[in-house]
Amino acid sequence: MAVPLTERLREERDRFVGFAFSNADVLVEMDETSKILWAGGAIKSILGIETADITGKPLSDLLATPDAILLKSALRNLMPGQRRRDLNLVLADAAHPPCGGDDGEKRLTISTCINRSLKKDQPHYFLSISNAALNALPHSGARRRDRVTGLTEAVEFTYAASRAVQEARKSGKSACLTLLEICEIDALNKVMGPQRAESLMAEIGAQLKLHALDPNSATKLGDGKFGVTHLESTDPNLIVAAINRVGDAYDLAPETMHAAGKTISFQGSSLAEDDVESILSYVVGKFSSEGINNFDASAADQYFKRMTAEVLSRVVAMRDLIHQHRINLHFQPIVRLQDRTPHHYEVLLRFEDGRSPFADVMFAEEINIVHELDLAVAYGAINRISQSAAKDVDLRLAVNMSARSLLNDNFLSMFDELAGKLGQQRSNLIVEVTESAKLDDLPKAAIAVNRLRDAGHLVCLDDFGAGASSLPYLQQLQVDFVKIDGAYIKSITESLRERAIVQGVLTTCRCLNIKTVAEMIENEDQHKCLLDLGTDLGQGWLYGRPSPDIPVPDASGGAARLGKRRGAKDQWG
Repeated sequence: MAVPLTERLREERDRFVGFAFSNADVLVEMDETSKILWAGGAIKSILGIETADITGKPLSDLLATPDAILLKSALRNLMPGQRRRDLNLVLADAAHPPCGGDDGEKRLTISTCINRSLKKDQPHYFLSISNAALNALPHSGARRRDRVTGLTEAVEFTYAASRAVQEARKSGKSACLTLLEICEIDALNKVMGPQRAESLMAEIGAQLKLHALDPNSATKLGDGKFGVTHLESTDPNLIVAAINRVGDAYDLAPETMHAAGKTISFQGSSLAEDDVESILSYVVGKFSSEGINNFDASAADQYFKRMTAEVLSRVVAMRDLIHQHRINLHFQPIVRLQDRTPHHYEVLLRFEDGRSPFADVMFAEEINIVHELDLAVAYGAINRISQSAAKDVDLRLAVNMSARSLLNDNFLSMFDELAGKLGQQRSNLIVEVTESAKLDDLPKAAIAVNRLRDAGHLVCLDDFGAGASSLPYLQQLQVDFVKIDGAYIKSITESLRERAIVQGVLTTCRCLNIKTVAEMIENEDQHKCLLDLGTDLGQGWLYGRPSPDIPVPDASGGAARLGKRRGAKDQWG
């Protein structure tokens, strides 16, 4: 039946009145399938398509796949008269010409506000669309995302979430972290097949982003494990219910989906800004490794208070050790294998009570304060170099720098300022990049390593061959030394396999003009084998154990001396 002219005119009037008050570049009316019924405004410049060509097409066809899913999820639970604001969507590459960016990508970000029609029998949606500059969107420092869900990867999440929590605090709002556990992907694949399982996971990711403080503060923490940082006014049960409704839409039985969540509140917390990230790092790590069932059975807020108290107690204790200079430094010689004369010394951390620092360093990594520990050790090493220079002794020391510290711009700035006090002696401070935390961002690490080398520091890649350390490190990082992990050195005289691996590393390093260090050398046979293979430097009990004292050079300057006078020539700077 034809719509009367007066009704059509009234609809047009309502649309343009809405447009006038929407403060947007484009106004779109669409049905529940996202098919565009009407569009007005700067269609061509914003959406890259003529008005006549857009009508009748689904808006989701113009969007990048993750954002088409996000739009679908945003519409799923919107009730008549309800509105959803600040939804950032990205157009598909082919939908728009290059925006003038350096990379020339064919993409444009639009900010939308969705409002559902009050007419229950006509489930139409009105979208007010504005062009949003890419650099004006909330980044929270996150870059990498899970391929299927579109959620921030775990390695980026704690930083992004802590920034979002702080922004909420500034506006007088309280934030929460809700941790969710859903069935694992293998179980979903068996029930619904890989393709539908991925579609389900993509919609789950979209729902979490819709409830998050910003698009970067929702994450996939592992198989079936998710986290979302949201306002305290958002009921966590609604998030779980939204996830379960996604499962219902895919005809999944409740026992298959079995979404479960626990919420940690930041309300009333006296945590400092840096401590928010520390607590998040610790809690997320525990949840990722143990799962939701192993969390304390008491109320989540009580759990958080107890967790906060426990972690802060350890943080305060460690910071007291650091800032009250109650840490000791020991020094172990690294010698030239050819004549066993010291090339430099590695600075090793020791605590006053004599306990191993390993557990504390791992804890500092977990709560993301290891940069404070690294800075304290660097401070001690720099003082020792300065004291030696005053006695006309040219002392070279190597300090450990964790992967987390290397990727921390604030730490690098503080390290640069501190090392700058050495003046001409700056090249005597060598940096060993340790891998207690994986170097997840190699391009950024490469920039940091070049920054250190440009400032005059030699850089060594520690524990090569252990953990995640591999050839891509050598491919992307311009380093001066590679320290071969001691696990390969222990049995090098008995195992042809270990010897072949070490020889392969040595050959590669020689081709790249990188000097090599073998650690954990304990006997003469190991020394001779490594010397014959062409290893440059060695470290181990055979040459000296870690000691708080460094022997002063004797007057003869013989081979037994540990140190060298200023001005003595050295082939590696």
